[in-house]
Amino acid sequence: MELIFKWLLVVLAIKQVCTASAPTPPDNKGTEFILMFMENVATADKQFDLELYCTTQQTTPVTVHVTTPLWNNPRVDETFTVIDGNVTKIIISASLRMTGSGVDTKGIHVSADAEVACYGANKETTSNDVYLGLPVDALGMDYYTVSHSPPENMAEIGIAGTEDGTTVSITLPAGHGPLSVTFQGKTYHEGETISVTLDRFKTLQLQSKGDLTGTHIVTSKPVAVFSGNIKTNVGTGTFSDHLVEQMVPADRWGKEFVTAPIPGRTVGDVFRVVAKANGTVVSITGRPPITLNAGESREFEIPSDQYAHITSTEPVMIAQFVKSQLTSAEPADPSMILVPPLEQFGSDYTFTTPEYSRPDYGNASIYRYQNEFMIVAKKSDIGGLLLDGKPFPQSTWKDIPGTNLVGTYLTLPHGPHTVRHSDPLSTFGGYLYGHAYRESYGFPTGMRTALIYSSNCKPTPTVPGDGIDNDCDNKIDEELCTPDNNMNGKSYAIWQSIIT
Repeated sequence: MELIFKWLLVVLAIKQVCTASAPTPPDNKGTEFILMFMENVATADKQFDLELYCTTQQTTPVTVHVTTPLWNNPRVDETFTVIDGNVTKIIISASLRMTGSGVDTKGIHVSADAEVACYGANKETTSNDVYLGLPVDALGMDYYTVSHSPPENMAEIGIAGTEDGTTVSITLPAGHGPLSVTFQGKTYHEGETISVTLDRFKTLQLQSKGDLTGTHIVTSKPVAVFSGNIKTNVGTGTFSDHLVEQMVPADRWGKEFVTAPIPGRTVGDVFRVVAKANGTVVSITGRPPITLNAGESREFEIPSDQYAHITSTEPVMIAQFVKSQLTSAEPADPSMILVPPLEQFGSDYTFTTPEYSRPDYGNASIYRYQNEFMIVAKKSDIGGLLLDGKPFPQSTWKDIPGTNLVGTYLTLPHGPHTVRHSDPLSTFGGYLYGHAYRESYGFPTGMRTALIYSSNCKPTPTVPGDGIDNDCDNKIDEELCTPDNNMNGKSYAIWQSIIT
């Protein structure tokens, strides 16, 4: 009995350490961002400005400053405050949108006096997508890209410099068929490397009519990388849309994923998986394993009525592509959504729903986004989920084969929303998808960005909130915060003091 009592004290003490004194591991929230917007297709009658949304989970006002340090035509210089549960939209001149392949000065700097989350919307007439911004402390020096192929228009890659004198090596993928990129007067083909130096706030864009998926970017200093398509259809439908996501550095990828079907569709979803290590074996529910080498990718489809469990022997990146609309009974348009690995799920997300590009078309429902929040969580955790501070609405949860997870979706009204768990140690995946007349968007509502699969990991004492795999077990110690995972840190010290 005494041993049981002591163990209960251990559990309570560790939980107090985890929830009270330890900050969260690194994620999509930060105090500095350097962002950019790639090319989208404008119509002759109207060109749209860009939109940047910022929010916070701080309960006191956070001051945010958005500038374009190297761009003055016109210069952006906006200061505003945000607070928990509210989202501020900043309008950014369309002149900041990149065009063609080349280098420019269109970096957008976001700084804040406490952590914020930011999302970028690149909107033209019936062509829109939204990306989840990553802060400077979540950036890296080794990336692979993903885009849709074959592109109706061009595939594209964007890179923003965060420090002066950054050397950038971009190796185009081989094995996808003919590929060419013309940059600074020279044409490069599959397997060839483009080398360039970027300074802070400088931006680079590369475009190709070929498949840029698997392009390998290696830099001397951290950079922000974006990838997608100018505008393309997906599948056999003719409706097309802009595609974009900010890429996650390869050292922050994961080995376990679950996919969520796009609500209201019957035609299935397209996925692409990209590997960074030779001999990576990818296993998908009910399918033969796939073996990939570094930079290789594979495309597959999952039916609209299925969630899938995906594992890999080495870290991979997975992107989901929404198919083009086939009938008016299923209004949709292409969109690209990065699928965060389970290892990088968070416990709270604050976001807002974007606005349809052409409100001047009228007030009919087809000209307003129907916003769907897709969620994947542990079955044992769904009772603690909160939507905008209230218990999560009753939903039909579907078991995900091979896991202890379940998934569902909710239709959300226009505006800002917060989804969190009452227990900050309980994590879940969240994705926002919206569709309207010939237009859609999709993005992960947040993710952690911890270093969890380091090839040269060396055990170190646990530092709460550092987001590092301190005991080299491929888990974030501060997140799990148990004696088994904190043998070098504060939790273990408490455990030892109680049982002895």
